[in-house]
Amino acid sequence: MSRAGQGRRTRQFNPGAKTLGEYVAAAERHTRGAHDTGGKVIHETPPERRSKFARRIWEIRRQHGTDRPPR
Repeated sequence: MSRAGQGRRTRQFNPGAKTLGEYVAAAERHTRGAHDTGGKVIHETPPERRSKFARRIWEIRRQHGTDRPPR
């Protein structure tokens, strides 16, 4: 007999950010360590998609020359 609230967690579909723009907006809203909406979107975004977004962000930074600290 299974009691409510015990056992295996259910798999819920939480898509997180679907586009780079949504991800960047969530990152700008998020305060590190806070439980806010930006952090929720980031956390719900699948790791593979977060990696893809991170690669794209660094590509853009390199194009703009903001990937290195000023000399």
